Amino acid sequence: MKKIRKYSVLAMVFALMFFSCNKEEFELNSEIAQVGSLEGPVNDTRIQIDPENGESVTFNWTPAQAADGGLILYTVLFDVESGSFEEPIYSISSDNKGGGTTLTMSQVFLNIIAAKAGIEQLTTGKVKWTVKASSGYQSKVFDQSLGLSLTRPEGLAIFPKYMYIHGSATEGEELSDAVAFKEIVNELPTDNFNPGVFESISKLTPGEFYIVDSNNPDSTVNNYYLNSEGKIRSGDQATSFTGEEGVYRIRMNLSAATISYEKISDLELYIFASQVTKAELSYVGNHTFESTNGFFDFLNPGDPEAPDWLGWEEERYRFKLMIDGTQTYLGSFHNEAMNASLVEGQSAYNVRPTGEEPVSYYNVYFLGADAGYWQGAWKFADEYNGAPFTVRVIFDPKADHYYHEFELN
Repeated sequence: MKKIRKYSVLAMVFALMFFSCNKEEFELNSEIAQVGSLEGPVNDTRIQIDPENGESVTFNWTPAQAADGGLILYTVLFDVESGSFEEPIYSISSDNKGGGTTLTMSQVFLNIIAAKAGIEQLTTGKVKWTVKASSGYQSKVFDQSLGLSLTRPEGLAIFPKYMYIHGSATEGEELSDAVAFKEIVNELPTDNFNPGVFESISKLTPGEFYIVDSNNPDSTVNNYYLNSEGKIRSGDQATSFTGEEGVYRIRMNLSAATISYEKISDLELYIFASQVTKAELSYVGNHTFESTNGFFDFLNPGDPEAPDWLGWEEERYRFKLMIDGTQTYLGSFHNEAMNASLVEGQSAYNVRPTGEEPVSYYNVYFLGADAGYWQGAWKFADEYNGAPFTVRVIFDPKADHYYHEFELN
């Protein structure tokens, strides 16, 4: 028996030695063996940048090769005409999350690149581009670069963190009380915002307002106004608002140099299963809607408001509202089954909140008019079953995200 154990141990040692040797023999080599070639746009291509209506520009190149034949990821680099790409002015992953040998780029981004290269509005200048190939921890920049001749339009391309309005038409008369706007980004699969779109949910009344990029009187404040053609221009003139008094979703598109006003009304919390409203929220100022008279008995089978198909206790809700006369929805990041998030970086939380839920559970998203019937649900906590409550929806531009909150009355 001892001999058998001895031979078994020896066999295991030889097996480990063989495995170790094989592992060394087949070790992966992620070195970039060969870079590709740039194909287009061809050298010195001229582009008259039109962020609003211009077609996307496609950059393409032949594939690079890793020594082990592994996956290659690509980053497109942009630099000034005399640059070396060691510190590019702009870089972006290729299509297919870096896996493609093409990059489809909106002209909004070309405008940003041109501005970063020092090309002023309504002037022409040159940049160049190349590609960096990466495999594992190895990377190599293509030997070749191609030039672009870019002509910038009017309008901003490099954007501040916030924009502001103040004056008699707004909630903030003085500069120090100016109403903030934040740049909005694509979060939901249906979002399609270009860079430079700033948004604020705020009240407007007929009067005048001023557009600025800072609300600190002691800082450098750049002033803008809306000209007779509806375009944002540099200058400290007042802009007139002649619409109806009300709460608006105001969007300032700095790339296109335009402002839009969409009137918001009839914000309500309603129950999915019954489609019955349980709180009507009114605007109380400072980007906030509130109702102090919310009440909801969780739905059970056979209740007067319960649909015939209901076979369980039901507490899911979201918000609906009118934007420029069209009903649309505010909801969470959840899909219709409430078992996955539609927003990258968030995880489904499909149980009743107990205080252990993440803060982002209460984030609010504009779902649009065509949101799925059950999309964007939240669940009430148990303590709100049959209890009067206050609910607020807060579109604070300086918060981490738009959100909503409850408290018991």
